[in-house]
Amino acid sequence: MTKKEFATFAMALKTYYPKENLLPNEQAMELWYRQLQDIPYQVAELSLNKWVSLNKWCPTIADIRQMAREVTQGDIPDWSEGWEEVCKAIQRFGYYRPQEAKESLSPITRQVVERMGYTHLCMSENITADRANFRVIYEGMVERKQKEAQIPEKLRLAINQLMQKSLIEDKEDRT
Repeated sequence: MTKKEFATFAMALKTYYPKENLLPNEQAMELWYRQLQDIPYQVAELSLNKWVSLNKWCPTIADIRQMAREVTQGDIPDWSEGWEEVCKAIQRFGYYRPQEAKESLSPITRQVVERMGYTHLCMSENITADRANFRVIYEGMVERKQKEAQIPEKLRLAINQLMQKSLIEDKEDRT
């Protein structure tokens, strides 16, 4: 989003929430712009419109980024839909065709199944515990993916570089 587009976005935000002291000065405008500039204007506008239609209060930067992720990526199926996929894959492919079974699963469901072990799920005699464990792992993965998707790419890269540098320094300190 360009600065000019952000100015239009900011004006809409102020118009929707006139009682709020939103973006009161140039510094606030610049800070908000820096945090939202990677979002295409059309996506930001749709996100704000969706927010306004669903919420009574003014959005934060994080709310706008979350809404932008939802607008561009859609809703992630909940854990019960993932569990249903697993049950159908086990019925269809059984114990002997694990690769085909995994390939039939959606990406997050596949990751959870790989973590839990497809063979274990096929052979398990405690489906209740497996379903509960699946739910915990699935919801954790979804939450992590959603948060990761909300962080601007430049910030994510900077954090990763800092972490790599830290790991290298820790290794050097231990030797």
